[in-house]
Amino acid sequence: MAKIINCECGEAIRSESDDELVAKVQAHVAEAHPDLVGKMSREDVLAMAEEA
Repeated sequence: MAKIINCECGEAIRSESDDELVAKVQAHVAEAHPDLVGKMSREDVLAMAEEA
């Protein structure tokens, strides 16, 4: 089941698996929101996800 996270900055991050979604979000955070690096757990990321 695909999941999507719509970031406040306007970026939409979509993935088919939880592991891939978490990795993509972590990469996005590192690039676009460096102040949040290390502050979001896997559970935090998955809690923000919606079914796509």
